[in-house]
Amino acid sequence: MNDNKRIVDEILENGNKLNKAAIATVVRVKGSAYKREGAKMLIDESGNTTGLISGGCLEPDVAEAAKQVIENGKPVLRRYDMDEDLVWGLGLGCPGTVDIYIEKINFDKLKLDRSIENFSENPLIAWLSCVKEEKMGVLATIFDQSPRSHTGQKQIFVSENYQTVGKLDNNELHQFVCDFSKNLLQSTNPKSETKTFTLSNGEKVDVFFDVNIPPIELIIFGAGHDAIPLAEFSVRLGFNTTVVDPRSAYLTEARFPGAKRILADASSIPEKVNVSSKSYVVIMNHHLERDINVLKHILNTDARYIGILGPRSRCQKIFKALQIDDIDQYDHIFNPVGLDIGSESPQEIALSILAEIIAFRNKCAGGFLREKKRPSVSIMSSS
Repeated sequence: MNDNKRIVDEILENGNKLNKAAIATVVRVKGSAYKREGAKMLIDESGNTTGLISGGCLEPDVAEAAKQVIENGKPVLRRYDMDEDLVWGLGLGCPGTVDIYIEKINFDKLKLDRSIENFSENPLIAWLSCVKEEKMGVLATIFDQSPRSHTGQKQIFVSENYQTVGKLDNNELHQFVCDFSKNLLQSTNPKSETKTFTLSNGEKVDVFFDVNIPPIELIIFGAGHDAIPLAEFSVRLGFNTTVVDPRSAYLTEARFPGAKRILADASSIPEKVNVSSKSYVVIMNHHLERDINVLKHILNTDARYIGILGPRSRCQKIFKALQIDDIDQYDHIFNPVGLDIGSESPQEIALSILAEIIAFRNKCAGGFLREKKRPSVSIMSSS
């Protein structure tokens, strides 16, 4: 479970106790930092926190600042220069500059038992509802300290259906923000970021776009022994995990705790299993005919990723049975499945598969970080 979901769950479970609380959000990072843009922390009036915005060095000070925000209701933007000596002294090793926006939650209007589209006034609560419903959405926040042309509402929310909650009082800025939010929603894997807009009067306005992305939806076809660690690790990562198999003796709660289980054979998969453009599929039935039938169905869906367990020679038999001559025409099919980490045990194989899925979602090659291009370091002589 990610921190955003954890924070919303805390609000829902203890909202009657949290009469006063604030949310702190990392809105800009320059250099290195333990957490990136979008990281959040919930702070109540006693200073208790949920979630992390750093490796532990910023949380106490932000919690203190949040008390004043809770008291006066005025949001603040705090900048932290993570001095390298300070950070290394704490054992974090993450020097950089971090901007954190702290805002109060209005519990008088906190009713998250409605759909996002029913909110008409409070963008923050619409965003919280978005997280709760595991939908995609963008919360845009103006966090300038001295805005001149936008003295009214500071936030708007744009849902995955492009419904807007809130209205910025500057029409030009409002349109900029709505258009940019829609572009983010249409992206494959958007990231939270701060964008600077230049208005027609020359004014520059900083806006933070907080993107909520639903958890990865992983569908595992096959409930064999090696599917157990894959489902287990997937659940731990917060993925919405489903296991599909025609054998009831294999498809048990004891074997797959936390995962949705669907008992389905080849003929009933189309009606029982919902595969969408958000779905990541792993086929590991260890049964050639089942794998052929599953892949035949999945190729007719909008599945984002298809991983097929087994060597290339076996996979070629599956393609031949489906009269597929060129696997390269399917750039979302991965076989052999998983990153090359020398996996042997079911646990290692599960790890490599999930690492590949995350790399694919994030558009990363999945190689060694040390081989990424490093910035040049200039060493100045003191003589």
